[in-house]
Amino acid sequence: MLDDCDLNAYIEEHILGAAVSIKPETLVGYQRAEFGKAATRRLWLFVLQLAIAVPAAASVLVTDEVWVYGLAISGFVLLVLWWVAFTTYQRTRNAAQSARRASLLIGGLGGELSPDATLSFRRLMTVAEEEAATHEKADYYATSFPAGPARLGEMIEESAFYSAHLQRFSALAMLGILVIFAIVFAGIAFAALPFIDEATTLTILRVFLALLVFGMSSDVLGAYLSHRSAARDIESVRSRLQLARRDNFPLVDVLLLMGDYNLAVESAPESVPYAYDISEKRLNRLWAEYMENLRQISQKPLVKR
Repeated sequence: MLDDCDLNAYIEEHILGAAVSIKPETLVGYQRAEFGKAATRRLWLFVLQLAIAVPAAASVLVTDEVWVYGLAISGFVLLVLWWVAFTTYQRTRNAAQSARRASLLIGGLGGELSPDATLSFRRLMTVAEEEAATHEKADYYATSFPAGPARLGEMIEESAFYSAHLQRFSALAMLGILVIFAIVFAGIAFAALPFIDEATTLTILRVFLALLVFGMSSDVLGAYLSHRSAARDIESVRSRLQLARRDNFPLVDVLLLMGDYNLAVESAPESVPYAYDISEKRLNRLWAEYMENLRQISQKPLVKR
C-alpha cells in the first residue's frame, strides 16, 4: 500500500510527468498510426458494403424461400457488422484528425500540452503508446524554421501539398471503381445477348439496380466528387499560404489558413488505403525540389536598376 506522500510522488512521476512529455515527434507518431488505422477501417467498410449488396443481387436470381430467408438474415448480420465498423472508423478518424492538429500546433509554434489536455488527448487516441512510438518520425515535416508562425505556416503548406495529392489519387481510385462497375454491367449485358428475351432483360435490370444500390450506399460517386472538391479546396489554401510566405507568414493569417485547411481536410473522405505509401517517395522528392528552389530564389541578390 502507498501512503499519501508515496501516492502523490507516483502521480507526479508517472502520470503528470508523462502528461507533459508528449514531444512533437510523438504526436506525429500518433498521427501516422491513427491515419493508417483509419484507412484500413475505411477499406473494411467498403468491403462490408459490397458484401451487403451481394445478398440483394443474389435475391434477384433466387426463388427458393429458404434461400431468400437466408439471404435476408445474412444481409441483416452484415448490416450490424457495418454499423459497428462505421462507429469504430469514425472514432479512429476523429483521433487521427486530433493528432494531426496537435502535431501542427505543437510542432509549429512550440510549447507543450497541459496535463489536462494531455490526458484528454491520450483518452481520445485509439492506438497504444507503443504502436504510436513505432510510427514516430522526427523529420516528418521538412521545415527548417524555428518555432513560430513561419514554421507553422510552412508545415501547413507541406501538409496541404501532400493532402491535395492524396485526395486527387483517391478521386481517381473512386472513378476507377465506377468504371469497373460499368464494365461489369456491360459484360453481363453482352454475355446475355444470345439468350435475350423479356425475362432475361428484367433479370439484367434487377441486377443492375442491385449494383446501383451498392454504388450509392457505399457512396462511390459521392466520394469521388468529395475527393475532387477537397483537392481543389486544399490547393486553394496552399496557394494562399504561398502568398503569406511573401509576408513572412503573419500569425493571424497562418491561424486563419490553418482553420480553412482543417475544414477542407476534415470534411473530406479519408484517402484510400496505401495512397500515401504508393506516392511517398515521389512526393518527398517533389517537395524537396520545391524547397530547394525557394532557398535558391531567396539567396539571389536583388538586381538594382
